[in-house]
Amino acid sequence: MTRVTADPYAAAMETAREIAGKNPHAVRAAKRLLNLAVTTDVETGLTAESVEQFALIGSPNQIEAVKAQMEKRAPNFAEP
Repeated sequence: MTRVTADPYAAAMETAREIAGKNPHAVRAAKRLLNLAVTTDVETGLTAESVEQFALIGSPNQIEAVKAQMEKRAPNFAEP
């Protein structure tokens, strides 16, 4: 997302806190996919995305993320 703000540092810290509150395994998977996207073809990228999704779905941290959101509380993720 691109935006103009009066306090870019505060906006960046807000974004960092939001990312830090997400499933750490999902964040790492997203970073791997973004890094791969600039060096690979679409088919390979889609295959890699499927592999990452398969690893995440049903994992303890993903279940915790869903439960925390449904219970309107902060998640308590297991260490990566």
